[in-house]
Amino acid sequence: MQYRQLGSSGLAVSRIGCGTWALGGRGWGAHNEREARAALEACLESGINFFDTAPVYGFGRSEQVLGEALKPVRSRVIIATKCGLVWNDSGQVHHDLSRACLRRGLEASLQRLKTDYIDLYQIHWPDRRTPLEDSIDELLGFQRSGAVRHIGVCNFSAQLLQHACGLASVVSVQQLYNLLQQDEARDVLPLCRERSLGFIAYSPLAQGVLTGEMDAAVRPGIRDVRRRNPLYRNPERFAQAVRFAAGLPQPAAHAALRFLFEQPGVTCALIGMTRREHVAANIAALDAMSAPEPGRFSSLEDIS
Repeated sequence: MQYRQLGSSGLAVSRIGCGTWALGGRGWGAHNEREARAALEACLESGINFFDTAPVYGFGRSEQVLGEALKPVRSRVIIATKCGLVWNDSGQVHHDLSRACLRRGLEASLQRLKTDYIDLYQIHWPDRRTPLEDSIDELLGFQRSGAVRHIGVCNFSAQLLQHACGLASVVSVQQLYNLLQQDEARDVLPLCRERSLGFIAYSPLAQGVLTGEMDAAVRPGIRDVRRRNPLYRNPERFAQAVRFAAGLPQPAAHAALRFLFEQPGVTCALIGMTRREHVAANIAALDAMSAPEPGRFSSLEDIS
């Protein structure tokens, strides 16, 4: 396994991190928790030490399962979770980064994760109703108490990231970034390099499209989170994306990860892995980076 320092944190994270949205058991179709737990074991066996979750994933279930799985090895792993998305009894989700909500959220996450500290606590999405100064000040209090080791943000524009960095020692930003979806990170990555921030790429395989195993006729179910992904919403665009993946040097996932890790400033790629074979395939993709590259590509336009 390869490791990189996450910004100024001093944390050495595996270049492949385990994203655990699907571990929550909601929004990803058929889910086998036993297989998912076995995948977590395979991650640990392969040297993956970075695990990313959020309270909203399965409405607490992802954190709970992850906490149970990692408790025996807590001192050897890096756990990242998030704050600022909350839900009601009807399952409706909304943004809330108020001080009271942050305090309740941290307490609940610590309990579900079966730990007394969180290595990386991240603002999940901006909240326009709460001044960022108030939210960051509360997070700094968590940090002083020892409940949070480091502060990160997700889904921040470059301008908002600059603002956050002026308020606290933010160590990382987590952003959508892959061969098919690069716009969100276009202005953020240079800022990460300038400020020595860690950059965590989520959805590096475009929620399955860049595995090269998708059929253009696939349509997500009504409760599938991929229905909100622009790549999946438009059938014509989805078919184009599938053709793009088929035209990459194969295996497509190897090519997709090679692209990410060749971008200056990318620290880690978060990949959802719910079966042991997923872990083995992604480790093979990372190992293949040392092999000669069979072709060049940089975006969908290159071969579409």
